[in-house]
Amino acid sequence: RKLMTILFSDIRGFSDITDALESEEITLLLNNYLSEMIKLIHRHEGTLDKIIGDGIMVFFGDPVSIPDHAQRAVLLAIDMQKKTDQLKDEWLSYGHDLNIGIGINTGYMTVGNIGSEFHRDYTVIGNQVNVAARLESKAKPGEILISQRTYSRAKDVATI
Repeated sequence: RKLMTILFSDIRGFSDITDALESEEITLLLNNYLSEMIKLIHRHEGTLDKIIGDGIMVFFGDPVSIPDHAQRAVLLAIDMQKKTDQLKDEWLSYGHDLNIGIGINTGYMTVGNIGSEFHRDYTVIGNQVNVAARLESKAKPGEILISQRTYSRAKDVATI
């Protein structure tokens, strides 16, 4: 178990958007969005755990330990919201708005290669991961929800 910070993000209303657009259109929009988000993840030295459709799971603090993992996660979330605002015009040209919700939690998690002899993922598991996922699910469009543990470690990096 290791003290780390995890971030979940999700495009709000994405299922409705996929039902309304052609496959080529949604693939283009989603790939452009994900490309920009992944650049930001790398810039903030996060570990991209998973992309699940329009959802992104990122953790901070492993494989390289960084003491400011909570601050980096919060700064990433802010940059993700800013970049989403910059991408809105492209999505609006297809008749749909682009908004994301983000949840962040800091706590002790299990990290490692999890799976079977046929497939393994380098991932994090545990209750603290579930807390971050629940925060993300409750975040309104354009909102970043963080846990008290994350707040106590990141309150100096942004107005929260």
